[in-house]
Amino acid sequence: MEKGDSEVLREMEAMTQKDDVNTHPALERPSSNGPGATAEWTVKEGRTIRWKLDLYLMPLLIIGFFVLQLDRSNISNALTDTITEDLHITSNQVSAGNQIMSAGIVIAEIPSNLLLQRLGASVWLTTILGLWGTVALTQTWVTDIHSFYATRFLLGIFEGGYIPGAQYILALFYKEDELAIRTAVFYFGNYFSTATGSLIAAGILQMGGMHGLSGWQWLFLIEGALTLAAFVLFVLFIPSSTYRTRPIHGLFDVFTERDRTIMQARVVSHDKSKAAAKAHINWANFLEAVSDIRLWLHGILNILSLSPKGGLQLYGPSIIKSLGFSKTKANLLNSVSSYIVVVLSFLISFASDKMGLRGPWCIVAYIWSIAFGAALLGIGIHSDKWVRYAIFTLLSGGNALAQGLNDAWININARSPHKRSIGLAFVVMGSNLGGIIGPSLFQSSDSPRYVRGFIAVLVLYAASIVLTCVIMVIYWRDNREATRKQQAGEVGETPGEARHFQL
Repeated sequence: MEKGDSEVLREMEAMTQKDDVNTHPALERPSSNGPGATAEWTVKEGRTIRWKLDLYLMPLLIIGFFVLQLDRSNISNALTDTITEDLHITSNQVSAGNQIMSAGIVIAEIPSNLLLQRLGASVWLTTILGLWGTVALTQTWVTDIHSFYATRFLLGIFEGGYIPGAQYILALFYKEDELAIRTAVFYFGNYFSTATGSLIAAGILQMGGMHGLSGWQWLFLIEGALTLAAFVLFVLFIPSSTYRTRPIHGLFDVFTERDRTIMQARVVSHDKSKAAAKAHINWANFLEAVSDIRLWLHGILNILSLSPKGGLQLYGPSIIKSLGFSKTKANLLNSVSSYIVVVLSFLISFASDKMGLRGPWCIVAYIWSIAFGAALLGIGIHSDKWVRYAIFTLLSGGNALAQGLNDAWININARSPHKRSIGLAFVVMGSNLGGIIGPSLFQSSDSPRYVRGFIAVLVLYAASIVLTCVIMVIYWRDNREATRKQQAGEVGETPGEARHFQL
């Protein structure tokens, strides 16, 4: 029988009173006789559960991110078709539509995360996936600038809560030393969508004229249908929490009672607030979260560090073309950086989890970008175009490495469900604000070298290093105060109060 949040929390507190780093005594079920057999069994069983989550939960969240990015970015592919002629709009109005979508995302983040806490992450993510999939599909039949703007705004509103909501689910199922690499893997959905979106669109746009639909209409129709297919997968399979792993329909459960017990102990031993799948955030909780300067700093860090990404992503093909490549080859070569970021983000997140450090690895990512940005700025315009392309690709391949680390950092260090939820909303808002600011860094009047644009990129990454150091100092100061309270016996009963923040 499934239990309520408060009952589960009481049981988890009892189970973790004697918890050890490598052993969970409350879970001891002797699998063989002899000393030490139980501990070995527990470690092995915990590893099996983790793999089960990796093979079941992670693919669902990645698929959701993949279709989100397709629906968010396919307008750039539609621009290469006849959408401007058919709707009697200009490319500038299409760009305005994208900004309206980004505004919708920013507006929706905090309300969406409040609803997530009220309804539960699985219910809310499934709901918004169905809603934005429906809007993405209806873009097929927009007829003028007004319907175009309306659908772009609604797309942003309904997409807004997915990324922080999915990361909230990750925090419910994984321990803090497993989160950074899972966050990086979650972002693979974004990277692969960026890398393959143009290739998928190239095939779909060839269908223009079939059954009276233009190529861009087929693009919205098919990719919107893919999102609704992902919605069906969420309805069928997405679990709610470690103690209620049945999907929404409740007809079956791939996890056993034993699985749930181990999953609960794994995460709650580190953070008792994770025992509850949802929380009722009141006005006092909300004010406590938004008054926490640390949450704001993490959000600002994403604005600073992801503004370069917005500019490089939009102007990437143009910059590569200015090196001396054809338009077609420039678009193909631009996709290479999306595959590089997959490899680099996995490596840096793996190192971050192993060392239990977040800020220092964010700084490593920023130094990478500064090094290749400075090299590209300093290299002569008459240098070999392949050398300049290689430097630009390595810059682009590393320009979002710290995004997943920063998201995981706030996810790990949040001390309550409401701070975790609002904090994740802040960092995603920061990412989208960076995406709005980024395109203004590069101007066509600055081509072909875009000197002012690359100087701005270097300044933003340098500022990101400074802000990361500030955040680390704040956490170090808080850890020192927590240690003093522990030594003085002043630590209270608030879950997680005795835990130290990761730097």
